[in-house]
Amino acid sequence: MNNMLTIAKKEFQDIFRSRTFSIILVLLLVLTATSILVSTLVFKSQVSQYESSLALLLSMGKTPTEAAPQLYPLNLLRGVVDYIEIIGAIIGILLGYLSIAKEKNTRTMKLLLSKPITKKDIVFGKITGNFLFVSLTIVFVAAMILASFLAIGGISLTAVDYYKILAVVILSIAYIMVFFTLSFFLSIQQKSLSNALMICFTIWLVFVLVLPQIGDTMDPDNQVPGGFFKSMGFDKPQEKAVMAKFSGYENTRDFIEQLSVTKHYERAGFAIFGVKTKYNDMPFPDILADQWFNIVSVFGLLAAGIFADAFIMYRNREAWSV
Repeated sequence: MNNMLTIAKKEFQDIFRSRTFSIILVLLLVLTATSILVSTLVFKSQVSQYESSLALLLSMGKTPTEAAPQLYPLNLLRGVVDYIEIIGAIIGILLGYLSIAKEKNTRTMKLLLSKPITKKDIVFGKITGNFLFVSLTIVFVAAMILASFLAIGGISLTAVDYYKILAVVILSIAYIMVFFTLSFFLSIQQKSLSNALMICFTIWLVFVLVLPQIGDTMDPDNQVPGGFFKSMGFDKPQEKAVMAKFSGYENTRDFIEQLSVTKHYERAGFAIFGVKTKYNDMPFPDILADQWFNIVSVFGLLAAGIFADAFIMYRNREAWSV
């Protein structure tokens, strides 16, 4: 355990020495901070406009005939989920690549194993160190969200809102670590580090950008801004009745989307934050129950990735001879 923690500590410290990685990390933080700031200001403006209109109405001696609009602050976090989908995956890939590249480039694998350190210590020490760094990064993003809500927007959150943010924090860490384990595996499995990185970014391109975009493009409801069915005045039963006639098409579209871990992460994240409006008034346990498949898919792929990393570290003799 001590050896594993020592390697984890070294791995954590080494991350900060990579200039390229630092640039990508700063980019994620800047983009998410900008998204949060803009969304918070928009929310504050909406509240201010409503309060001004209400004050004007009351000053005229009139009583509002409609109930106050319900505003859901977590809806503002759609941009954060989008950025973690794309840049978070890149961070995971770079972490996995750098974790092995520095050992291969400096030829320290055999040196590590000449000490009383096992392969198990190495693989789980590296995973632990990177997991701690990813966790710290996502927790920092969550702290920025809460600070922006309170200090800039004057937004007060409920206990359930905090639970939802915590759930997406955990899901985001798992999502990024899926790409870490993929890059870690390929960086050992491939003789050429450049080939490993190229394969990783090809997978990133296909599963993070292409497949989700194909699924979104094939969705009939996305063909009109605001939703095709909404623009036609269809309610949910009518929408379901129409789509039932195209079940084969819809199943194919859904299958394409489900090939992507990014889409599983997005669906669960959007549901928890209420980006999909039907989840806004749904109890939190019911949201988790509704999204169980997407959540389990992300964590299942992470577990598979950790198993694959351990397997390849034990079986690949070339990793120890470089």
